[in-house]
Amino acid sequence: MIYIVLFTVVLLGAGIAYGIKDLKKQYIHFLLSFSGAYLLSIIVFHLLPDIYAEINNKKVGAFILFGILFQLLLEVFSHGAEHGHEHAFHKKTPYLVFISLAVHAFIEGLPINAGSHLHTSYFMAILVHKLPISIILTSLMISAGYSFKKTLILLLLFASATPLAAYLGKNMYFFIEYSAYINAFVVGILAHVGTTILFENDHSHKFKIRKFAVIILAMFLAYLA
Repeated sequence: MIYIVLFTVVLLGAGIAYGIKDLKKQYIHFLLSFSGAYLLSIIVFHLLPDIYAEINNKKVGAFILFGILFQLLLEVFSHGAEHGHEHAFHKKTPYLVFISLAVHAFIEGLPINAGSHLHTSYFMAILVHKLPISIILTSLMISAGYSFKKTLILLLLFASATPLAAYLGKNMYFFIEYSAYINAFVVGILAHVGTTILFENDHSHKFKIRKFAVIILAMFLAYLA
């Protein structure tokens, strides 16, 4: 069931992008701010305590830093599409962008079933993260002039990456045996993405009460998760 939900949320985002083509950027920014804050809060409240409860040594910190560095390398090719950068798509070079996004989507799916059990709070965080990203990716492809067929094929591939990783995280010995280190690596990746969403979402650097309220709400819900 969780694999279907992970797959469907991407299609839901694509449907919103196609169905509401004049969707205001303000609403997308609120969704991004909520997802970034929720993702970071789930990391702090749930993932990190679980990792350090299992393995408490410097290697965990090293893998977190490796994750941050890896995400920085991925963004050389994705141009920041995973956190809403609108310059990411060009007709001449879409494939490197999608390969890097698919790699990111695959890796972030590994902790969902890590250690052969469903990590519910993290599962919800990934759903919250994927919805606005899917809306943005689809909107960017529409703006770039991609055909419906090409957009659909790329979205189906993208939508498959996270469910595949969740399945392998539950059933492949390597991912089960080293789940704590893999989770630490993923924490680094998502910590970078989450903080980038929050800090780059508004270039005016002005305090906005509605955005701040959205962030507080996301943190509170993550605490309750």
